[in-house]
Amino acid sequence: MFSNISISKLLGICDKNLKLIEKIYSKIIKDVEYQVLEVIITYIPSHFPHCKIENKNHNIVKNGNQIVKILLNRTCDNPVMIHAKKQRFFCKNCKKTFMAETNLTNKGCFISNNVKKSIIDNLSEIIPMKVIAKNHYISPSTVARVLRSTESKNNKCWFPEVLGIDEFKSTKSVDGSMSVNLVDIETGKIIDIVSDRRKRFLGEYFNSYNKSIRNNVKYIVTDMYPTYIELAKILFPKAEIVLDKFHIVQLFTRNMNKLRINEMKNFKIYKHEYKMMKRYWKILLAKEWELESIKFYKCIGYKKFTNSRGIRNDILSYSNTLKEAYIFYQEVLSVIELKDIEGFKKLLNQDINEIPECFRTSIESLNKYKKYAINSLKTGYTNASVEGNSNLIKAYKRVSFGFRSFRNMRIRILLRNRFKTQKNGKSESLNCETDFAA
Repeated sequence: MFSNISISKLLGICDKNLKLIEKIYSKIIKDVEYQVLEVIITYIPSHFPHCKIENKNHNIVKNGNQIVKILLNRTCDNPVMIHAKKQRFFCKNCKKTFMAETNLTNKGCFISNNVKKSIIDNLSEIIPMKVIAKNHYISPSTVARVLRSTESKNNKCWFPEVLGIDEFKSTKSVDGSMSVNLVDIETGKIIDIVSDRRKRFLGEYFNSYNKSIRNNVKYIVTDMYPTYIELAKILFPKAEIVLDKFHIVQLFTRNMNKLRINEMKNFKIYKHEYKMMKRYWKILLAKEWELESIKFYKCIGYKKFTNSRGIRNDILSYSNTLKEAYIFYQEVLSVIELKDIEGFKKLLNQDINEIPECFRTSIESLNKYKKYAINSLKTGYTNASVEGNSNLIKAYKRVSFGFRSFRNMRIRILLRNRFKTQKNGKSESLNCETDFAA
């Protein structure tokens, strides 16, 4: 026979005032089979909570009980429900009554705190809220209330030395189409999510921080969105602006790919040249020193054995324009890879007429932010962690089929940031004394 203590430990019940009075039995509630425990919650109170009188000479006496339901976590894939008889007490001094208290749940709530902790752990993972509600036998709106109970106020008393800024597609409840993700580049953790990336809203957000706090920022890593750069100059006067290296490379990569498509259209779709330029487009965009030149293998469209470097040479032989652009494109990748500042300056300072036509707009754009582009090579800071967090947000939106509420999305992303699931399967969680506003 199992004792009350054994059953309590098995179910995660840590209330010493709870006593099992009946055997566990099954009961169907709304087409769901629950394992039900009949328990009683009683104790001898030390004082009355209203008048604060001590319990001496039987001033506080028992006065019946009230049955309440408490939902626990599942055991053997079945939900567990407690039918608890909570003792009612009567005070002879002030003629008022009160109920016995339990640490299983908050006052007026039937969902146990252990269930709420399990919900929070699931919310920190990429799982739809409807699935979380189904697994815990509660409604999605209850999951949303538990989620909002974890919302923490941003005291706005700190900024990292290296601040990363990037935008992502926002929810329909936000007026602007894009929201802003602020990340500490050195740790990769999200600082906050701003609902709108437009200058007025973003300026108001940064101005809410004290000037001395903003002056602690040494570097701001961003793309070439003008609003970010303008606000960084005004609101972060002591910070150096660093253009994200990925966006610099992306400028030239897109231009190179557009040129390949245009040159490909000069051939008929059934021609060998057209098929090769379409199938092996990634080879043209790859770094030249990473192409295979030693091993040979069978490739689609070739009767002989070849490799990526051989395919590259064949494609470039189809168009002189493409070949000239490819040589310049590889020079750009090389100086960025080697962090060759002088070589990078030399490329930007070239006569515009000597640059392949497809790259002229990109060179002009970089010349506007020449100093910030050079900072990218000097410091080596990138927005890789910011892009990673943006992909995480997209994953949450995808499994949830989008968010209606920006607030819920923001809370959940920041919750993930605070309660990351560890590799060993454990996760940081709230302690037993945390209050939940359900």
